[in-house]
Parts: sequence; C-alpha cells; structure tokens
Amino acid sequence: MNMKITKNLLQVGVLGLSLLATGVMAAVSESEAAKLGTTLTPMGAEKAGNASNTIPAWSPMPKNAGAVDSKGFLANPYASEKPLFTITAANFEQYKANLAPGQYAMF
Repeated sequence: MNMKITKNLLQVGVLGLSLLATGVMAAVSESEAAKLGTTLTPMGAEKAGNASNTIPAWSPMPKNAGAVDSKGFLANPYASEKPLFTITAANFEQYKANLAPGQYAMF
C-alpha cells in the first residue's frame, strides 16, 4: 500500500514540476519586453481599454472597496454599477458581437 502511495505522489510531483517549467521556457523579444510598464501591464496584458469602454483601462491601484462590515468583509466596490445588458436565450442573437463562439454555441 505504501509503495502505491509513494508512486502516486512521485507522479503528481513530476507533473507539477513539469507544469511549472513551461513558464521558464517562455521568451519575448527585447522590443516586447520594453513595452512592459508602458503600454503593457507587468503581466503583459494591454493597459488600454476598448473604444466602447466596456473594458476599462488597467490601473495598478485597486478600486477602493470602502468600509469593512461587522463580519470582516470588504464592501462591494461595484454595488452602484448597473448591468449594461443581460443576455438570455430570447435575445442572444442581438448580442452575438459580445459573445465568444463557445458562449454563442451554448445558446
């Protein structure tokens, strides 16, 4: 029984280490690396939002969450925001441009 557990732990360990190693093999050019902190976030995503502002520009500072309640949870910083639209099975054709192909196929 111990041999089986040891073998399973070894396999999980090898798999975990191989998954971690994929990030080490990633490489970018000097020009792409120079964009970090200017037009790209520290993780490499674009800082700018989109033209319709449905995706806001990235900011390194978190939105102020406000007060902490009696249970120690932060207030919802987005409580005052209202949804721009709701996509349902009845109107999904109208919002096809807002859906990825896989999301569209689920309707």
